[in-house]
Amino acid sequence: MKLSVDWLNEFTPLSQIPFEKVLEKINTSICEIDDVEEFKSHLSSVITVKIKSLEKHPNAEKLQTTIATDGSKEYQIVTAATNVAVGDIVPLALPDTKLDGKEILDSELRGVRSQGMYCSEKELGMALESSGVLILPKDTTLGISVRKYFLWEDTILTIDNKSITHRPDLWNHFGFARELASQLQIPLHHFPLQADTKWESGNQGLTVVKSEHAHAYYVCSIQNVNITGSIPKIKSRLEKCGIRSINNVVDVSNYLLLELGQPTHFFDRSKLQSTSFTVSKSKEGESISLLDDTSPTLPNHILLIQNGETPVALAGVMGGKDSAVSESTKEIVMESAVFKREDVRYTIRKTNIRTESAVRYEKGLDSYTCLPVMKRAVQLLKENGNPNVKVFEPQGFNHTESKTVTIETNLSFLRHKLGKKISLHEVTDILQRLGFEVTTKDESLSVLVPKYRQNYDVTIPEDLVEEIGRTIGYASIRTEALSMAVETPIRNPLRELERRVKQFLALEVGFNEVYNYSFASPTDAKLEKEFEATSLKIANEMPEEHSLLRNSLYPGLIKQTKVNQDRFERVNLFELGRTYHKEGNDATLAQEKRWISLLSLSKCKPTDLSSIEDEFLTVRETISELFLFLNLPKFEWVKLPRTHFHPNASLVLLYDGKEVVELGILHTRFADLYDLKRRAILSKIDMEVLVQIWETYGRNSHFVPPSHFPQGQLDLSLLMNESDPTESFADLVKTLQIPELESVYVQTIFRGESVGEGKKSVTYRFLLMSYDKTFTQDRFKELSDRLVETAKINGYSLR
Repeated sequence: MKLSVDWLNEFTPLSQIPFEKVLEKINTSICEIDDVEEFKSHLSSVITVKIKSLEKHPNAEKLQTTIATDGSKEYQIVTAATNVAVGDIVPLALPDTKLDGKEILDSELRGVRSQGMYCSEKELGMALESSGVLILPKDTTLGISVRKYFLWEDTILTIDNKSITHRPDLWNHFGFARELASQLQIPLHHFPLQADTKWESGNQGLTVVKSEHAHAYYVCSIQNVNITGSIPKIKSRLEKCGIRSINNVVDVSNYLLLELGQPTHFFDRSKLQSTSFTVSKSKEGESISLLDDTSPTLPNHILLIQNGETPVALAGVMGGKDSAVSESTKEIVMESAVFKREDVRYTIRKTNIRTESAVRYEKGLDSYTCLPVMKRAVQLLKENGNPNVKVFEPQGFNHTESKTVTIETNLSFLRHKLGKKISLHEVTDILQRLGFEVTTKDESLSVLVPKYRQNYDVTIPEDLVEEIGRTIGYASIRTEALSMAVETPIRNPLRELERRVKQFLALEVGFNEVYNYSFASPTDAKLEKEFEATSLKIANEMPEEHSLLRNSLYPGLIKQTKVNQDRFERVNLFELGRTYHKEGNDATLAQEKRWISLLSLSKCKPTDLSSIEDEFLTVRETISELFLFLNLPKFEWVKLPRTHFHPNASLVLLYDGKEVVELGILHTRFADLYDLKRRAILSKIDMEVLVQIWETYGRNSHFVPPSHFPQGQLDLSLLMNESDPTESFADLVKTLQIPELESVYVQTIFRGESVGEGKKSVTYRFLLMSYDKTFTQDRFKELSDRLVETAKINGYSLR
């Protein structure tokens, strides 16, 4: 938002205070300033001059040599302009002036000295195109800069909008000046909301249907309107704040917006089909032609202004083109209203139209200004080329006219929250300067909030603390250490476990942690089929890709992988987060589940199944190591299908019969859906189940004293069908209850011509340990023969 310092000075004497102090007070007590600039400062050296003589250039047919005067000094100027004549007053850019990135020089053109350049409207930034030099009125004072002539001598403040989102009263010059006056303790001497305007009797047939869709809505009829250009004061102030001047009626509406922060709108009465106005909501497929030459098709529940049965405006956002003021307008209808901020925000989001009016409405305006703004509008219309307008009595309603907000608090509460001892007199003085009405009894305060602060802004005692704190300056509050008892913190097992797991994944095995939004699309919700029915839709709907709360962490990891798959050969990610699940349609809150999900992107081509299988086993071993890291060694892996995993690469980890982890290779249909170029190995750990197991078993000692005797091992290679699971034989060996057998695992899997098509050679490694004697060759042979015999009996072929 841009603010004119010259305009602010109209309301309060800022010029009496050093400008640096004003800026400091704004930054420390009101809001942040993004920029401070002199408006069109480069035009300070463009002055008004009168042409005294004009002759043909001696060496060029298309050039003319002129002599111009600023009243005290003469300049020789060579120009190609054909629209100038002796006696014309024109703007002259003196040497060293920079226009459009070019510097004006004192130079020679075809042998004749030229001491500057005459300027057109385009070169002064007043128009996109112009046909010749700008000719100024005959009574223009000579020798003044065009900045002074066009009322451009001003300093413009650019306010950081984010810092005043909660302060709709500051989105205008009068409100900002009122705030500055209270903070700097200087008078406020001009009150535009107190304009004295007399209404003509009667309503000229206008009626307003009461509606619950607006806090307040008024219209009035205005006759004897003459459309022309605006006076320099209004035109320049609009331009300095970034708004283009249109005509003397529309400019008044824009001027009011910047002066008082209250949007208004003017309709051409001759273009209206009815005398009745109402605020209603759109129906699906309804359309309206707008001032920006668009005709959007509207969804349901967009707030509209209806004239009879015809929509004439998007309420609070933009007026309709068919009823707009034009050069032929003679009678207008003025609208002043305050709409619910939720409805205006909905319109902005659905139509993607964001205007200066909408920006102010969405903050939450109070309806008390509706009628005073109409009186000020009439005053401005008369000043701006319409001295003979006749304005009839406004018609409408105000549902919140009697609304008040009173806050009860006490001095002890304010001191405690501020962390500073402040007297009752200081508190009362500060609040009264800020427009609050304060009633005190002992150390209790009853504070009536001013109407321009009562909507969403100041509503609770803590808001008063903020008002006092920013006024006295936060720097004046001494920093003190917290005074509190040092107590043993309550243990949180889940947090402890999460830190341990994250430490292992990030520091021990080199996975990278990511954070994703808790929003998901309907497509994301279908990935884990068992959770699809529990998807929770967001009531205040966002774009479709963010319309649900996520029921799985996998889609977020997959999307992160997609954007990184071409940048890194190795992509190993994990995320700790919640998923949300709603069972049925009852009123109970949705259930939250906490997971750690992992994704490891294969480095191999999707067709290199052997290498992908090795990578899958590596991830399985990583998760096994995690459980050993957590002192949970008694787990088992079981094959269990999941619809989102490849049918032959889907495992779950069980501990004490409970499912804790799932692991698998993402099914190709989902890999294609998310445009993954390589296979993705996914896993998720149920943290709520894991913490129960960790609390039960993780603190137990699983230590086994090491054997005094060396470890032995046996390898056995079996020929199997390609589709046979490798864990079957390993599970079979475990049932033999060999006392020396510590573990069995697949060492290698070989495929090739030597084993035949559709076959694979699987090498199992058996780790053996004796705690009472050294292995002998006889015992090794005995165990080897038993394993071979077991394989043959169960139909396995040796290789």
